[in-house]
Amino acid sequence: MTTQSSTATALAYLKAREAFEQAEKAKKQAEADMKLAFASEGIEFTVVDGQMVKIVNGERTTYDADALMNLISAVLYKKVTKPTVDSKKFLSAVDMGNIKPEVVEAVSSTTPYTQVRVTDVAKEKANSTATTKVA
Repeated sequence: MTTQSSTATALAYLKAREAFEQAEKAKKQAEADMKLAFASEGIEFTVVDGQMVKIVNGERTTYDADALMNLISAVLYKKVTKPTVDSKKFLSAVDMGNIKPEVVEAVSSTTPYTQVRVTDVAKEKANSTATTKVA
């Protein structure tokens, strides 16, 4: 098994990311053009290379939980909503000693992940210099 250098693999990643961004832009433009073409031809779908391409209009609904709370009973509100833990407030309460370590262990789980982050070196250098000057 041959491994590539970190520089070569990082360069490959950057090139793939750029290609992905360009493809996303091209896809967005192609979708806009397709919508116009479908509308001008008065069609809802077309078949190309054995695949049906159809424009589907849908809706996503969001709900204002705070407004809902004031408009329905507390019992019903509890039935139709679900509580979540605010991680920043939770960690703050842990740091302040309001939540014991054994409680943290009982109610939390940590899932490791790997993420590639790309930073403009010139901007990062400027930010670190600015931070250094402020500190």
